[in-house]
Amino acid sequence: MSKKKTIAFILYMLFMVCGCMDSPASLKDTEQKALKIKWFTDSRYGMFIHWAPSCIYGGEISWSRSGDPPDAWHNGGTVDSVLYDDSYKLFNPVKYNPKEWVKIAREAGMKYMVLTTRHHDGFSMFDTKYSDLRITNTEGAYRKWVAEQNPGFTDTELNRRTDIIRQFADAVHDAEMGLGFYYSEPDWVREDYCIALTGRNSKGLAMSTEEQLAAEKSYQDFMFNQLEELTTQYGRIDLIWFDAIKPSQVRDGNMKALWIDERTLEMIRRNQPGILINDRTGFKPDFITNELRDTKYIPRLITESETKLGNPYWSYSPGGTSNSTQWIIDRLVINAGNNSNLLLNVGPSPEGKIPDNNVIHLLEAGKWISKYGEALYGTHGGPFFDQDWGVSTFRGNKVYLFLRELKDEELSLPPMNFRVLSAGIFSDTIKIGFYQDRLGTIRLNLPESIKKIENPIVALEFNDSFESTR
Repeated sequence: MSKKKTIAFILYMLFMVCGCMDSPASLKDTEQKALKIKWFTDSRYGMFIHWAPSCIYGGEISWSRSGDPPDAWHNGGTVDSVLYDDSYKLFNPVKYNPKEWVKIAREAGMKYMVLTTRHHDGFSMFDTKYSDLRITNTEGAYRKWVAEQNPGFTDTELNRRTDIIRQFADAVHDAEMGLGFYYSEPDWVREDYCIALTGRNSKGLAMSTEEQLAAEKSYQDFMFNQLEELTTQYGRIDLIWFDAIKPSQVRDGNMKALWIDERTLEMIRRNQPGILINDRTGFKPDFITNELRDTKYIPRLITESETKLGNPYWSYSPGGTSNSTQWIIDRLVINAGNNSNLLLNVGPSPEGKIPDNNVIHLLEAGKWISKYGEALYGTHGGPFFDQDWGVSTFRGNKVYLFLRELKDEELSLPPMNFRVLSAGIFSDTIKIGFYQDRLGTIRLNLPESIKKIENPIVALEFNDSFESTR
């Protein structure tokens, strides 16, 4: 299927789901969304980055802060809240070089990058006018260091140079990669969030209905203002990765949530036409998140699996371990075979470096991906799902079988309506014998040599395209 036909199909599905055929303006918005969805699903692989000043204490971002957060799904951490909130006064990432991060991501085979702009701890890694807990605060160690290095800079110039998000966005744009911003809807520091969510202030005193409504308006205004800054001052943004509990958790777990309101959603989409937004708001999502688990295929859903390369934390783990190169390849293949992206997380050090043990495995996996990327990028999961031998992807009339378990030299595939024309080991000249019976069942005679290949892939060519099965 051609690119135009693929986009036309996505447009049709959006029209069917959304009923978006009201005006030329809505048609244009839908076209932009279809293009962005195609970019997203074609990309398959991205880098997630959890980073904040609290990394100087070596605990989990936000969750290590002591106290009694207003959200019932957390009971507080072990780092004193005053010390935690003042961590930006010690945080000085003198080795922060987002171009280096981008280089690592590109060599790893990643196509987009998502960085925390503000986590549950309320600290903004960008130059916001709406909070003192920000990276450009003049009391911050990083801001002071930048000023020492650039004595002739004005305050405006210093703020731009200290703005972590601005430097990151510029580097990602320069490399022509996709840009995503993580943004937390919960805030465990602001009083208005606490009152709006629980009806009580941070001291546990009950507030009146009027006070709770006023607090909710105050917090919604705050999110609106910050997200307006992010969507107007940092160039093109491809996606926003909101973090909060999901609507299903509110519905099934009897939990409370305070998500962005419709006014904020409309502003975001107006400022960044075609932007993708995940499933952690109360609105219809553009893609579904699967945190810390591999995706299981669901037809017509755009999905992404998010998981950690380093352990034990999402953020910097001093002395922590890294998952292996093979683990990365497995996660990428399994999720691609289930028609899902993989967003793989790293937690930079207080100095601004991605841990060496993460980088080693990212780049090793990247070498494999550079050789076999054709079977991953721009493909769709299937047509064979939940097979004991592995997973598959397809593009047009080509199907790629990722073989993880080889029990014998004959591989049997479920019946297909299409006829096999050829079979061979991908990225090799070795042909594979095959037989397809009248019911469409396919049997492949695998050569003994395939067992010597790490992560072997078999490429099948059929007499017709599978694109209509997307």
